[in-house]
Amino acid sequence: MENLVEVKNLKKYFRIRKNKILKAVDDVSFSIKKGETLGLVGESGCGKTTCGRTIARLYSATDGIVKFNGEDIHKLNKANLKSFKKDMQMIFQDPYASLNPRMTVGSIILEGLEVHYPELTAKNKNDRAYKLLELVGLNKEHFQRFPHEFSGGQRQRIGIARALAVEPKCIVCDEPISALDVSIQAQIVNLLIKLQKDFGLTYLFIAHDLSMVKHISDRVGVMYLGALMEITSSKKLYSNPLHPYTKALISAIPIPDPDIEENKKVIKLEGEVPSPINPKPWCKFSERCKYVSKKCREIPPKLKEVEKDHFVACHLF
Repeated sequence: MENLVEVKNLKKYFRIRKNKILKAVDDVSFSIKKGETLGLVGESGCGKTTCGRTIARLYSATDGIVKFNGEDIHKLNKANLKSFKKDMQMIFQDPYASLNPRMTVGSIILEGLEVHYPELTAKNKNDRAYKLLELVGLNKEHFQRFPHEFSGGQRQRIGIARALAVEPKCIVCDEPISALDVSIQAQIVNLLIKLQKDFGLTYLFIAHDLSMVKHISDRVGVMYLGALMEITSSKKLYSNPLHPYTKALISAIPIPDPDIEENKKVIKLEGEVPSPINPKPWCKFSERCKYVSKKCREIPPKLKEVEKDHFVACHLF
C-alpha cells in the first residue's frame, strides 16, 4: 500500500523572544499509508497538535518536508493548495470553540461546499448537508439550529460532518474525544471507524488516551518534547514497547480488573518534562530516564529500525 502522507525531518519552531526559540516539533519523520490510521500520543505539550496542524498546513513548517500524494505541500501554488485543503481536513479538540456560534449548523457544513463546489445548486448543497447530518447521527431538524443548542458530543458530530462535506482523503483528528464524556468518547471513535470503512479515509489520530488509541490505530507514534521516540504497529507497541518512555506510558494504562490493577507495576517517571525553549542538544528524555548514560548526554539518538517496522530513538538499541 502506498503512502498518502510522508513527513521528513519536520521542524516547527516559534520565536518567543529575540534569543529564545520554542522547538515544538523538532526533526520528526513518519509516513501514513492510504486508508491507515496513525495514532500520535504523548504527554501534554509534547508537540502532537503542532505536528498535526503543520501537516494540515494551518502552520508553515520551519524546516523539513511534508508530502501529500507525492507533492510537497509547502511548495504548492494557489490552485493546488486549494485542492490540498479540500483533501486534508481537520477535526478539532474543542467542540465548543471550533464552531462559530453566530452560524447555524447548516451554514457551518455548507461553508466548505461553497468554496470547493460552487457549481452545485443550493438544493444539491442542502441535500448533501442533510445526508451528512444523518451520517453522523443527527437529523434534518438540526440544520437551522445554532451550536449552543447542542451537547459536546453533538457538536463534535457537527465538526465531523463539516470535515466530511468536501470529501477529503485524509483527516487530522486533533484529540477529538478529550473534551467529551467517556460514554460519548466511545460513540465518536466508533463513528470515525465506520466512516473510515465507508469512505476509505486516512486518519492522523492525535490523543493522550492510550487505550482509545490502541482501539482505533493501525500504527502508533510516541512523541516526547517535540521528537518521535518510537513508532510501530499498534499491536507491537502495546505488547512489546521498547523505549523507556513508551514503557512508562503503557504501564500507566488502567486495567478494568481491580485485582490486576492493584498488583500491576507502574513505572513512575521522576521530575517534570523539560522546557521546549532552547532544549539541550542531546537525548530529550535523558533528564528523566533511569538508563541514562554519558553517550545520551552527548549525542542525540536517531530513530532507527531495531526490528521489522519497529523504529526507536534510543541508544539502548
